[in-house]
Amino acid sequence: MECASSQSGSSPATQVVGISPAAHCEQSALLVPVPEAEEVVGHWRLVHDPLARSGVPAHVTLVVPWVPPEQIKQEHLEELEALLAGEPAFDYELDRVCWFGQRVLWLAPTPAAPFIHLTELLAGHFETPPWQGEFAEVVPHVTIGHAIAGEEGSLAEIEAQMTARLPVACRANEVDVMCGDGSQWSVRHRVSLR
Repeated sequence: MECASSQSGSSPATQVVGISPAAHCEQSALLVPVPEAEEVVGHWRLVHDPLARSGVPAHVTLVVPWVPPEQIKQEHLEELEALLAGEPAFDYELDRVCWFGQRVLWLAPTPAAPFIHLTELLAGHFETPPWQGEFAEVVPHVTIGHAIAGEEGSLAEIEAQMTARLPVACRANEVDVMCGDGSQWSVRHRVSLR
């Protein structure tokens, strides 16, 4: 799979990260946390990814936005649990460093198909298309950072360092419901994969 993306220099992650920490914006997201990546990308995410500073761990986003936080009911969480009850946990590797344009540096999971399957399953059931249908293709990824205009070089340096630390063996064990208000995100519910 080619790492380059033609999504006009933005990534699906920018739909979340594009929220300014100072702005008031309530959202929820369904994501797979990637704790194995924290040792490798945690420091850089704190510097280059506003979501890391607002409480979002290294992750692969499945659906964002999901149900508005104030509208999430117990029934939604029960539906989510029922929908994922038969979905197996799975192993994967973060094995490539990629870019969306020259703005977003990210790690690619292999295989990507299980993440795409979960996204399609969840988006179809809840009628919440990922990134509000803005992108034609779902590209599972773990964001490392976003380049600030004129500072793209610092992410390019990180790219070289990251490549030497790959692959990272990972296991997808759960799907988290996270809610954010534009400055702080937290886990609202956690569903274990089988």
